[in-house]
Amino acid sequence: MNKLEQRLEEMEQQLRHLRAEQAIRQLKARYLNACDRQDPEAVRACFAEGEVIIDMSYFGQCHNRDEFVDGIFVPRGCHDYVLDMHHCANPEIEVLDEQQARGTWSLNYRNINTRDQTLTLLSALYHDEYRCIDGDWKISRSRTEYRTVLSCSYAPGTLEVNIAARSLAQVD
Repeated sequence: MNKLEQRLEEMEQQLRHLRAEQAIRQLKARYLNACDRQDPEAVRACFAEGEVIIDMSYFGQCHNRDEFVDGIFVPRGCHDYVLDMHHCANPEIEVLDEQQARGTWSLNYRNINTRDQTLTLLSALYHDEYRCIDGDWKISRSRTEYRTVLSCSYAPGTLEVNIAARSLAQVD
């Protein structure tokens, strides 16, 4: 293999990695938008089939996408009175090979609960692993590291802070 062929091969590899990174960004955007739209099937489609560890700390740990969607997402997030905004930024994506990648994302989350008249602002880090299955990237593992939270009541005549903390899961 001459230098030109080597350089072309390197460039092709770089292009494959860039395409994989972009596909993973699109996957995460689909997931976040599906959460905000309260679309269980679209959320389910973002995860690989079979064993998938989804660790949401005190919200629970699931071992497959159905457990997560049916056991956590639908009961907690799919109600008319739940108004959510999931926004991720600062992705650190590492493509390990043609079939595997991992990434860390910073989550900015807002929840307005019109039934309970509460507002929750939360920040967290998603630590994700991805697999490319039949040409499509899927989340194969996800761990949520909660960082900060502010929960307030907005009942008539009051704005009361229920909790403001550095981490919900931190035990001193």
